[in-house]
Amino acid sequence: MNPEEVSEYNREQRSSFQTIRHACHMLSPSVKEELLASLDPYLKFRREVDAFQEEYFTSICRPACFETRLSACCGFESIFMFFADEVITFLVSTPWEISRLFDVLQRPNKTTHCVYLGAEGCLWKVRPISCAMFFCDEAKKTLFERVPEAEQLWLDFQGREKTFTRPTQKILFDDLEAFFIGLKADSPHMYYHKSPGLLRLKAQSGLNGTPRVRPSK
Repeated sequence: MNPEEVSEYNREQRSSFQTIRHACHMLSPSVKEELLASLDPYLKFRREVDAFQEEYFTSICRPACFETRLSACCGFESIFMFFADEVITFLVSTPWEISRLFDVLQRPNKTTHCVYLGAEGCLWKVRPISCAMFFCDEAKKTLFERVPEAEQLWLDFQGREKTFTRPTQKILFDDLEAFFIGLKADSPHMYYHKSPGLLRLKAQSGLNGTPRVRPSK
């Protein structure tokens, strides 16, 4: 493999996952169990989002985007994600599932779509929240005209998403970053501690970034 052929995006992604793997090796079993338990409400939310997608959107999106490879959401290599997205999928994945991520990131992406898009779909155990919550305007228009009540269900999901990702209150995504920073981890995807906009929003909301789950001493 020629390292120069691997994109900066792939290198950043791989480095971030390596950082998470190294930090997790430092955790005692009890702390890791507590960390996993802190994900339960979010994973429940994601299961409900997936069920909603399967019931309402799959019949629209699969033939229009996935099967034609014209996907508006998976058609770019540089999908947006948070550090917490990476942590969550790392913690709930099997070693084999993690190895697939590392394998795909260490070789050049010569496709015209997202590096994580495999033959059966996304390689992530829990897709980034920006992917899970993205449906194009055409798909939403088609669905809401067919099933008007689905629009309110979708709005409810968007509101619930903010309880995990919008730092106007204590949220899981900010807590996970703070937890791993406590383990001396670093990643360019730690936007809750690096993005001027999110830092300003946290300050306006009086948040100090103290994680609810703490690293073991």
